[in-house]
Amino acid sequence: MSVERSPSRQGLALTGATALLAAVAASLGGGIVALLGVPLALFGVRRTSRLVLAGGVFALFAGVVLAGVAEADPGLVLLAMVGTVLCWDVGENAISLAEQLRSSAGGRVEAVHAAASTLLAGGVAVGGYSIFLLSSGGQPGVALSLLVLGTVLVLLVLGD
Repeated sequence: MSVERSPSRQGLALTGATALLAAVAASLGGGIVALLGVPLALFGVRRTSRLVLAGGVFALFAGVVLAGVAEADPGLVLLAMVGTVLCWDVGENAISLAEQLRSSAGGRVEAVHAAASTLLAGGVAVGGYSIFLLSSGGQPGVALSLLVLGTVLVLLVLGD
């Protein structure tokens, strides 16, 4: 008897939805390269390959940076950054659960994890956007993206 070690449909769907959110927001801001990240991230999760998932997330992040450099609307840049972070987090979680559990066993756990991550990322985004609005004018959108990314990385390091 063999045990299937592939991610659940919920994990794939959540990864795809967050990647699509990031790609659409970044491409509306001028970072069209982010569209390459969606199939890469999905393929990485489907094949339980963290390296391929990281490549997809890198493409999404490159789109965010390009949208920021193109001075896109800060709200779009921020939304793309949140989607990128959520794609990475949800994808990594789906891969970890696939390695540890059967494919159908992780659906509810993944939904709860995604909801908690979305609340955290949303809180960081609101805080970052508030700082951006209160700061002196003329700040480029990429500064907002890097602020949010840095905050999320600090929270991830503190969580370990």
